[in-house]
This record gives sequence, structure tokens and C-alpha cells, in this order.
Amino acid sequence: MRYFLKVTLAEMKKQHSNNIHNKKMYISHFLWPILTFISAYYSYKPFNFDKISSKVSYLNEHNILIFMLIGYMSLQFFQCLIQSAWNLSYERVSGTLELIYLTPASRLGFVAGNAISSLFESIWLFVVFSAAVLFINGSSMKVNIITLIVGIVLAIIMAMLWGMLLNAIFLFSRDSGFLFTVLQEPMEMFAGIKTPTAIFPFWAKVLSVVFPLTYCAEILRRAVLNGSSLWQIKTFLLGSIIVGLIMFVTTILCLRAAEKYAKRTGNMALF
Repeated sequence: MRYFLKVTLAEMKKQHSNNIHNKKMYISHFLWPILTFISAYYSYKPFNFDKISSKVSYLNEHNILIFMLIGYMSLQFFQCLIQSAWNLSYERVSGTLELIYLTPASRLGFVAGNAISSLFESIWLFVVFSAAVLFINGSSMKVNIITLIVGIVLAIIMAMLWGMLLNAIFLFSRDSGFLFTVLQEPMEMFAGIKTPTAIFPFWAKVLSVVFPLTYCAEILRRAVLNGSSLWQIKTFLLGSIIVGLIMFVTTILCLRAAEKYAKRTGNMALF
């Protein structure tokens, strides 16, 4: 465990030095998600909320801002980790990935450090904005504090597991750009960020179950807008735990498979 933490912290420091070489970059990390959020919010204006509220009891025209904000804040947790996995290809170009695999450093610590670094670098400004909006529009909320705390912790853990999984999968590829495109847009669409999953057709609901973001966003929304207790959201909690375990086990298997392939062939790019 001591070596795992040491490798994780070292990788976080390295990624921060590589990616944040100018403080002005924090401005883009803040403005881009805000502009996306505002665009999505105003796209709801033409909708009839009476029909939406009949299927999503806690959603109405007064708290739509909070509904959208929670969704996009959760999305930011996951999107920045997809990008961190995409950037892993630069490790191969610079030759550092092969060097890391020649050392006894923890492979799991390596992918964890890469994921966690991007998580906290890219999310904190959006969290500040979210807190301000929640404070201003707090009258629309009905918060269950215990469920909210559990939801936030769960969202962070699930985002980290998602990032670790993607980093492990991308170890097999020389160019992971196409995977970045394939994973980002479907996650935003099917996880219910813009549109509640309750009004999805059956086939879209089936796809939404695959993404861990679906559970995190729904738990946070029910905790803030509906005051739901842990017992009331037990289905989403159970689903997130199952998906989290699947992601963790798959990450371990991918790391072992990548190292086994590299040892057998001398090549770290499976495709």
C-alpha cells in the first residue's frame, strides 16, 4: 500500500507539471463547461414541464437549473477522466510508458495517479460555480444531507474507477483518439445529463445502465431535489456498487493482460 500511494502521488505530480504549464489554462477549464451548461439550460425553455413532471416527480420549471447543474457537475467528473486517458497516448510517444513498465512501480498506482490528477485539476472551478448557483437558487432544493454526502463520495470514487479503467484500456492502443470520441458523447447522451432517463425509450434505458455516471447523477439529484433517504435510493446505490466492482476488476485484468502481452512480444501496442 505504501508503494501504491507513493507511485500514485508521483504520477499526479508529473501529470500536473505536464498539463498545467500556465495558470491561464484554468480559465478554459472553467469557461468551457459553463458555456455548455448554459446552452443546455436554455434548450429546455420550449418544453412543457407538466408532461415531464408526470414521469419525473421531482423535476419542474423552478428547479430545472439545479437539475441541469447537478448533471453537468457530475459529467465534468467523468469527462476530465476520459481526457486523461486520451492523453495517455503521449506517454507512449515520449517513451515514458515503456520506462514505467520496466520499473517495479505499481501499475494500478500509475493509472490511479493519472486519473486522480485530471479529476482535481479540471473540476474544482466548476464546483465553485456550482456552489454559487446552489446558494442563489437554494429555495428550489429539498436536501437530505446524509444522502448528499454519500452521493458526492460515491461520484468521486466512481469517476476515479472510470478513469482508471479507461487508462488501463488505452494501454493497448497507440492512438486512443477514436475511443475518446466514442465514449464521451454517448455518456453525455445516455446518462441522463440533459434529459431524464425516466423519459427514455426502453432501448436507451438499457444503454444508460452501462454508464456509472447514470447512477451518480440520479443519486445526487434525488438527494438535493427530492430529499430522498439512502433506503429510497437503494436501487441506484446497489447498481453503482456493482458497476464499480466490475470496473475495478476489469482494470486489474487489463493491466495484467497489457503487461503479459508486452513481455511476450516486446510491443506494448495491441492495436
